[in-house]
Amino acid sequence: MKVQDFAIWLVAFAIIIHTIEEGWLPEYQKASSKLQVVKSTRFFIVENAIIFIFVIGLAIVGWRWPILSGILPAIGLTHPFLDHVGLSWKGRKLRPGIWTGLFLMVPFSIWAYSLANTHNLFKLHELVISGAVGLAISIWLYWMVVQEIKGLTQ
Repeated sequence: MKVQDFAIWLVAFAIIIHTIEEGWLPEYQKASSKLQVVKSTRFFIVENAIIFIFVIGLAIVGWRWPILSGILPAIGLTHPFLDHVGLSWKGRKLRPGIWTGLFLMVPFSIWAYSLANTHNLFKLHELVISGAVGLAISIWLYWMVVQEIKGLTQ
């Protein structure tokens, strides 16, 4: 496996670990404080399975189709800052997923982009399109979280 392929797999695994931290850790913390067992709902499993399949699919495609695989580092760079840093700052409380976002997704995404640039794996239009798609996904995720927060406060 080439180092640039390894980097895109690291971004994929960072996103998977991040998703688990976001979804499972808050439930675990609630349950452990009440000495309960963490129960996963069918929705939680299906929702995350879709994310895992999407991320693994893009990693399998690898740099053969950079317009697709470039979506992963774009999400890895934009999602932690929009969703976790932005909402943590606004809410004055650290959100689940901030640590894996900042310390796994961001550095691995920067490394993947750096390797892609060094090995000329992107054409400019592929970088722009995959970056725009990754940003759009991150904005959509941010919007969904904001809607969920609004629902909880009403």
